[in-house]
Amino acid sequence: NVGVVRRANAAFNSGDDRTLNDVYAPGAELRDLANAPDQASVLRGRDAIQAAQDLWTAAFDEFRADVEEYTDAGDAVICTTRWYGRGKGSGVSIDVHQFDLYLLRDGQIVSATLGFRSKDEALEAAGLSE
Repeated sequence: NVGVVRRANAAFNSGDDRTLNDVYAPGAELRDLANAPDQASVLRGRDAIQAAQDLWTAAFDEFRADVEEYTDAGDAVICTTRWYGRGKGSGVSIDVHQFDLYLLRDGQIVSATLGFRSKDEALEAAGLSE
């Protein structure tokens, strides 16, 4: 499962939409705990997830998610992630450290929750504890 999430992260950072689409299950759900005001906090399905990623990458130059640590928790993977970029129009930089939770089944991501403040919060959301 860590390998699947690594592949998803690499595809996101390189703009490889085809691979990114393949790692998500058709009915996957993505929840962004720090979503933009004009964006739904929960997205369902590959098309909705891709559309949101397109919005973010269109708004920022050098928009990346660098995973500092992958924690294998069986069907769950928790990533210690640094998200950063620079606004295309404003030049304003973002640099956010957070914990992201991915739940997998049959080699695909079925659920992603982005934006936990701590690893413990992400573990608890996965029904686990450290």
